[in-house]
Amino acid sequence: MSGLWAPPGQSLHKILRPGALAPETIDGVLDTVGGTSFGSHVEALRPGGVLSLVGAVGGSEVSFDAYRLLEITLTGYASEALDGAALRRAIGFISGWLSRGEIRAPARSEFPLEDAAAAHAKLEQRSVRGRIVLIPRP
Repeated sequence: MSGLWAPPGQSLHKILRPGALAPETIDGVLDTVGGTSFGSHVEALRPGGVLSLVGAVGGSEVSFDAYRLLEITLTGYASEALDGAALRRAIGFISGWLSRGEIRAPARSEFPLEDAAAAHAKLEQRSVRGRIVLIPRP
């Protein structure tokens, strides 16, 4: 499997049928939710797999089998904790991955800043895929 994403506005653990993430079937997880889905993400990792927590919108309380720590790697990332040099290195890595096609930028819709009301209306109508980017005039 090369990737598994939830549609905008939905949580992956809510749309997958029970057992869809079979134990030890995933190489890596980039978890932005945490909370109640964290344990199933840990369980789905193959031995040697990596879970990187980059947010916890689902809550900071998590539960998982501690013995899995003998086989997997758990990491966390918060851009707020980076100093200038570390942030430049992180941006360099991400830029390299993007230019080599190893990752792709999330879907987005761009609007001129003066059309912010129209962009907001698109959000309310749920008719936009991904993020909305407001671009100011130069």
